Amino acid sequence: MRRLPSLIALRFFEETARHMSFNRAAVALCVTQGAVSRQIKILEESLGAKLFERDHKGIRLTTAGQQLLPCVSEAFDTLERGTRQVTTAKGRRRLVLSVPPTFATQWFSPRLGSLAVELPDVELSVRTEPTDDCHCNIRFGRDAVPDAHSELLMIERHTLVGAQRLGGEPLDTLLGKLPALHVLHNDARLNLWPDWLEKAGLPARYAENGIEFSTLEQAIHAARKGVGLAIVDRNMIVEELGEGSLAAMSQIQVSGPYGYWLDIAPRHAALEHVQAFASWLREQVLEMS
Repeated sequence: MRRLPSLIALRFFEETARHMSFNRAAVALCVTQGAVSRQIKILEESLGAKLFERDHKGIRLTTAGQQLLPCVSEAFDTLERGTRQVTTAKGRRRLVLSVPPTFATQWFSPRLGSLAVELPDVELSVRTEPTDDCHCNIRFGRDAVPDAHSELLMIERHTLVGAQRLGGEPLDTLLGKLPALHVLHNDARLNLWPDWLEKAGLPARYAENGIEFSTLEQAIHAARKGVGLAIVDRNMIVEELGEGSLAAMSQIQVSGPYGYWLDIAPRHAALEHVQAFASWLREQVLEMS
């Protein structure tokens, strides 16, 4: 059995070494700079060796990185030739996904570069509403659906966030002067604020002076701009917390009751590329835990 590091991490290493820049590698891979840094760290930990030196001038390969790069590039060149021969003969396979709008923007899109590496022969079609030809439906909800393969991918982890510049002010002051940013689901406010305030032991009145948004993404954007405070699923704001455009105003978190589910119709469950996508999706979720 082969003992190899993550192929995704190796691909990110090659692209970073090619550009000698985490930023440019992220653009080329259609992911965030944070995602590139995480994959490089995973690879370095797997190999037990540092691959890049970092200083104020930028990055450069270490001796270990210089030894690894030609081997990785040659291996990926071989894989590319092989997969091109197969896909030319077989034809590209189409994968139709239905993804909630905020999940698509905040969680899924930054990982598309990784998915392209994992499924190079798959033509992806991403929708925000389920359709008859949909292979996989990622759904926001509380329960599994009948008559389908339905598995919980991640449960929401709600925390109070606001613009970074607000971080130095007392919590009571912020809650008293800034509006609560609410998210609507089926034309009703989600119970995010009452649940969080109850767990924090704070008065329910802090949720009364509010602004409503139809999507979580809109509430996140408003919170980033300092319009108000939002109760947000941490799974959806990894990049914002990492870059400092949002800051947690409290350590208190409320889990659930909603989460994101993967639903696959029985007629699609046995398809090879559907199974491959589901496996990739589970790995991405595990990386966050």
